[in-house]
Amino acid sequence: MNLFTVIDDAVAIVRLKNGVQKQTKMYSRGDRVFIPHGGGYLRITAKFGDTFGTSHPDIKVEEFEAAGVLTDRIGHPVFRAAALRAAA
Repeated sequence: MNLFTVIDDAVAIVRLKNGVQKQTKMYSRGDRVFIPHGGGYLRITAKFGDTFGTSHPDIKVEEFEAAGVLTDRIGHPVFRAAALRAAA
């Protein structure tokens, strides 16, 4: 079973529906990347314009910084633990 695991030293700036921005931790589950929201998690999806989408249509990720997080061929952020180990 893949559990949600915090990505060490990863941070995201999130814009909520009402325009409020907040800083959050980032999590992985397998190779997918998530942010916490309302007692659960939202998957970060592909970048459109200046922001990344999420699995909630009204919440966007303005930017993030996370070692080991790359983008796949269609622009979704993915966590690659092997990339993180290679950089060390």
